[in-house]
Formats: sequence, C-alpha cells, structure tokens
Amino acid sequence: MLETAIPIQAKSTLSPMPNKNGQPSHPKTQARTSDLVVGTCGSSKRTLVPFLSTFSETPTLVKQYFFERGELIPLEPSVFYRIERGIVCASTWDEDGKSTTLGYWGVGDIVGYPLSKVQPYHLECLNAVEASIVPFEVLHQNIDALLSHIQQVEELICIINCKRVSIRVWQFLLWLSNKFGRELEQGKLIELGITHQEIADVLNTTRVTVTRVLQQFEDEGKLQRHKRKIILAMPHKAEVGRLNCIT
Repeated sequence: MLETAIPIQAKSTLSPMPNKNGQPSHPKTQARTSDLVVGTCGSSKRTLVPFLSTFSETPTLVKQYFFERGELIPLEPSVFYRIERGIVCASTWDEDGKSTTLGYWGVGDIVGYPLSKVQPYHLECLNAVEASIVPFEVLHQNIDALLSHIQQVEELICIINCKRVSIRVWQFLLWLSNKFGRELEQGKLIELGITHQEIADVLNTTRVTVTRVLQQFEDEGKLQRHKRKIILAMPHKAEVGRLNCIT
C-alpha cells in the first residue's frame, strides 16, 4: 500500500495569506512551506500537503492511498474512503467461513466501516485501486454518493431475494452494468471480471445453476461472452428500479 496526500478544493477562491505586516505573502514562500515530506510508509515516501478547509483556516491533512489487487483497505470506525480508481468488493463471512458479498464499489463511491457496522467486514481490492480519505468536515459535500450507496445496497438486497434464480441473475447483471458498464456497439460491457462462483455466492445459489442460466441467456441473445467478462445486449438502467422481487 502506498500513501500520499492531496489537497481538497474549497468552494471559495483563497487569497495568499498576509504576512505580519498585513501584506500578501510571496507565493513562492507559500509553495515551499506547503510541500513537506514528513515520513515514510514502507519503502515509499509519504508526502503530506496542508490545505485550508472550507470551514477553517487550520491546515488539514488529506491522505491518498494506492492499493494493489488483492489488498485489503484498512478500516477504522470513523474513516471514510472515496474510490478514485478501481473496484472494491465488500464482504463478510460466517462462523463456518462462508463468505457473503455485501456489494461492489467503484469510482466515485464512498466506502468504509461506518457505512456497515457488520462484523467481520472487509474491503478487498479487485484490481489496482486509488482511494482518498474523506474528512468529516467535507463529508456533506459527498451526500449524493452516500445516498447512492444506500440505494444500491437496497437494490442488491431486493435482487438477492427474488424467488426465480433467472431473474436474480439477470437483475444482478443489470446492477453491475449500471455501475461498471461501458457502451459498445454490441451492447454494454461489464468491466468487472466476475466468475460464475462469485455470482453464485452473491445470489445465494450454486455455480452450476449460474452457468446454466448464463448459457440460457446467451442462447437467447441477451448476452455475449468476452473472455471473463460479459456484454449485455441493450440493458436498461430503469429495469432495476422496476424490479418486482416476488415475480
């Protein structure tokens, strides 16, 4: 894990800080005093850059982290992260070691232990991930991301509780395409590489069943395979919102 620091942009334009005589400080002097290397994290330097927050003139330090595929994001009771790049899987497990997927999160999503309180709980990076700390003093600026997190969790719960497995699988693919889809001529490519077993674990079914349903969808022309990824034929985002869980 690599750690550095980034400034948060305040909404207002900040003027140079005055010196003791009331005159603006020289910008070069400010640049030198704001660029401080204060320590190391592993073998990598950690640069902490102070900035003026929206609500206070007290310098605040904002950290940015870089994780490799398979790494776990460190969790603390009061720490939120915003994903800037990559995909993260949230999961828990029971006393027998059976894993339960709680969600997949990507660019712009807010994640962290305060959003769950499930124990045990971890956030695994499915590829290279860049994430930044969201300080509490600017958390209100991310209200849309927080509301989106809640809404998507509820959508996923509704999907998992569909009675028919085929609807479960299709709606889950739509859910993934809305988050990680890229428009192609053939349809929408789900950028997340996910195995049949992983789909089965999310939807509380078996790998054999998922394989059979995906093959059925492919025969019907609803999807195409692209290596480990899936292309959905003209999926509509509204279909998730219209989901009837008792169908």
